[in-house]
Amino acid sequence: MAGKKIEEFRYYEMPVGRYDLALLGDSWITTYRTGEQHFHNFYEIGYCYYGGGVVFLGENSQPYGAGTISLIPSNFPHGVHSREGGVCRWEFLYLDFVGFVERCYQWDKYQGMKVLEQIAQFPLLVDSENYPRLSNVVRAILEENREQKVLNKEAVGGYMFVLLQELVRLNERMSREHEKESMHIEKIRPALVYIETHYYEDIKIKALAEACNISEPYFRKLFRNCMKVSPLEYINTVRIQKACDFLHKKDYQVNELAWQIGYASVSTFERNFKKIVGQTPKQWRLKSSTDREFVTYQTKVLRGWQE
Repeated sequence: MAGKKIEEFRYYEMPVGRYDLALLGDSWITTYRTGEQHFHNFYEIGYCYYGGGVVFLGENSQPYGAGTISLIPSNFPHGVHSREGGVCRWEFLYLDFVGFVERCYQWDKYQGMKVLEQIAQFPLLVDSENYPRLSNVVRAILEENREQKVLNKEAVGGYMFVLLQELVRLNERMSREHEKESMHIEKIRPALVYIETHYYEDIKIKALAEACNISEPYFRKLFRNCMKVSPLEYINTVRIQKACDFLHKKDYQVNELAWQIGYASVSTFERNFKKIVGQTPKQWRLKSSTDREFVTYQTKVLRGWQE
């Protein structure tokens, strides 16, 4: 349809054995122009050192300035737009909280799931002056990635554990302060966490509704209102993102990969992969192997996130 904007999906690959990826340096000193909003396969944290403008979060927007920390869950459309003629300096962290929590709580998976449930599933902009502990730990992870000193990986792991605690506490505070705004996303949070950790299973919408303790019709309506897509579309998006992860790590046969991420039918997997990515799994794997920073492509499935 004419005039429609399609968000850009930016896929990032974590370094082997790590749960953090930092985008640092002069490349991120620029005048930001949103154009199309985009979303990622990992949780994004941005830190603004100087400059100002607006961060677009789906259909909403908030101003930013020096010291702003952006907290953007995976799969949520967003974009940065600098003031006219203004130059800004941002740096970004992409964090695999699911993998990190699974490692930290490998002997207590239930507790690990509870931690993931308590991390905000909605985007937030906070000021470092008001949240100094959060600011300090974000800056520490950025600096560890910049300096690459001995025991860097271990240091970042420690900081990430502290960061988890800060995000859980922040979510608790924000939920109290903005109860009306957040109560809907809070209602479907158990379903979002369940999809992220059980994407390879035969997920029934009825089971997701039961996990949220609401009726299935109300769950479907609430999910679409919050996420701008249906539960099934969201499940397919998560599965295809996981497929991209697997394709980076191993040369899977298509039928094996389809089963690995929860599809009983190879044709259904290939149809959804091409619908979301725009290429077949084989084409995407060949293309992504030549671009190790990130692979971008247009997604048509997330029509609810289009303007």
